[in-house]
Amino acid sequence: MLRSIPSPPKTLWVRGSLPPATAVAIVGTRKPTRFGRDLAAAAARSALAAGLAVISGLATGVDTVAHEAVLAAGGRTWAVIGSGVDVPTPISNAVPADEIVEAGGGLISEVPPGTPVSVRNLVARDRIQSGLSLAVFVCQCETSSGTMHTARFAAEQGRLLAVARPRGPESAEHANSGNLALVDPDGCDPLLLSARGKTVELVRARRPMADVVIDSSDELAGLWDRILSV
Repeated sequence: MLRSIPSPPKTLWVRGSLPPATAVAIVGTRKPTRFGRDLAAAAARSALAAGLAVISGLATGVDTVAHEAVLAAGGRTWAVIGSGVDVPTPISNAVPADEIVEAGGGLISEVPPGTPVSVRNLVARDRIQSGLSLAVFVCQCETSSGTMHTARFAAEQGRLLAVARPRGPESAEHANSGNLALVDPDGCDPLLLSARGKTVELVRARRPMADVVIDSSDELAGLWDRILSV
């Protein structure tokens, strides 16, 4: 999967196992509202039930909810991290990191053991999350969230990009600003995705940026069926 993406990692360090090819990335903000938390848990459980592996980034918020929902259901999950696999971050997720490995999943990084986390490494790992996956599902994010990088990488790599459309009173929350930009039928400003070069035109041509817009968690089963049928 990773050999087909632009700028593939030269080396992968793995603690535990690598995910199967039938995987999806479930990603989002570090500060989700109830809408984001509930959707992340529902997405993770339904993806697992459909026979898909769940990949995320072990960050607080949506990532943690997705990992924990899979583990609670007795499944395996994988975390692509921005530090060495022996020093997973944040420190508060050291126990979930161990549980991921013990359950048969894995921690994955392109930087050597002992490497501390950095913003650069976190952005770089986003391309690995999407690259290892058949699709990326954005549960909830702000326009300033690193999730927007993952959405851009999904488009560059030809991975299916699915995004939840926030509904109800929470739709105006800042935590949903990234989702609203990604599902806007008029398209997404390339600057919000940190797009450069040829990617700018790629983003401008996508209206909306998302390949699939999810309006309810009831639509998730159909999304996973679509991914598996390709």
